[in-house]
Amino acid sequence: MAANVVNYGYHVVMGRLLGPADYGVLLSIFSLLYIVSIVPLSTSISIVKFISTAKDEDVGSVYDGIKKFIYKIAFIGSLLLLLLAYPISTFLHISNILLVLMVSPVMFFSLVTLVDQATLQGLMKFGGVVIPNMISSVGKLGLGILFIFLGWSVLGATFAIFLSVFLAWIYVRSVIPVSLRGGVRVNFNLAPFIKFSLPALLQALAFTSLITTDVLLAKHFLSDFDAGLYGSLAMLGKIIYFAASPVVGVLFPIVSKRHSNKENYRHIFLVALFMTLGISLGVLMIYLLMPGFVIRFSYGQKYLVAQNLLFLMGLTLSIYTLCYLLVNYLLSMNQVKVVVLPILAALFQPVLIFIFWHGSIFQIIMSSLFSMSILLVLVIVFFKVGLPKYVKS
Repeated sequence: MAANVVNYGYHVVMGRLLGPADYGVLLSIFSLLYIVSIVPLSTSISIVKFISTAKDEDVGSVYDGIKKFIYKIAFIGSLLLLLLAYPISTFLHISNILLVLMVSPVMFFSLVTLVDQATLQGLMKFGGVVIPNMISSVGKLGLGILFIFLGWSVLGATFAIFLSVFLAWIYVRSVIPVSLRGGVRVNFNLAPFIKFSLPALLQALAFTSLITTDVLLAKHFLSDFDAGLYGSLAMLGKIIYFAASPVVGVLFPIVSKRHSNKENYRHIFLVALFMTLGISLGVLMIYLLMPGFVIRFSYGQKYLVAQNLLFLMGLTLSIYTLCYLLVNYLLSMNQVKVVVLPILAALFQPVLIFIFWHGSIFQIIMSSLFSMSILLVLVIVFFKVGLPKYVKS
């Protein structure tokens, strides 16, 4: 939670220091980082599971096998990003290719850091999870401010992200138990790990795409100034998701365990549902009644021109958050087929923006709102077909 607060403060400060045009460039870099972070975020749960359930004498082999696998993915993915840097920068109208090139090492160190973080979490050493996150969050904020004041602008902010991730990696390597750094290892069978991780990967890919593709396409189709305005609205909309996401984090393991034990979990789902709706409606009311105050307080006077669109963006992210809750609830009961629905929505959204609605901030928001609404209808239909199985009382 503390890291989320710092991250919100980071975007507020960057938006004010850089202004809409340069902030739009920075947000497009962040959108790329969100996409490439899908692999570590979706596999972290799997790493925790396999480390925590391994016998003491097997932990080293499990860690070694997963680490080698993730390091290979990190290297290949980073190399691929280097090769694609020019077409990506061209598509996003980013004149300084160094900004896109820097995403590559950030991806590499993010991946390898998360292997160690998830391993430490599996070993119940939670300081190894929280402290690197704080180093990364505080580091990119402090160094970002310093480099911007030195005149490095977006390049400085991006370089600060790289340095903060690198420092987090140095720390987490220093706290990995000595017993995991060497010794005789037996081969670890990766097949169960990959099989367990795949549904989570697909789900994370779809939901991350739904809140990053629009920002990237806004950078492609709109002016730098309007892209920055769109990005600021998107960040404010995500407050709803970040405020409600801990509810999903608590819901998933509890329902999963109760479902496997054939115990009652309906009341848990209903509490999570009403909490999510309450958070969403509360923030939406603020966005409806005081959009100017919210934007002025967060980003400053330069962004006020977009205040009339804040409620629409909030509504879009509210529907997204509700879909996220319902899909994760179904996944907690091993209903993996539901993953197809967010994937379809994630494919539909960019097609809609590309072909029809991309001429203004309003049109891109409406494209996303329409896509989220269709996803919600599909998930509810999927949900209703399974009743009362999905609301066991």
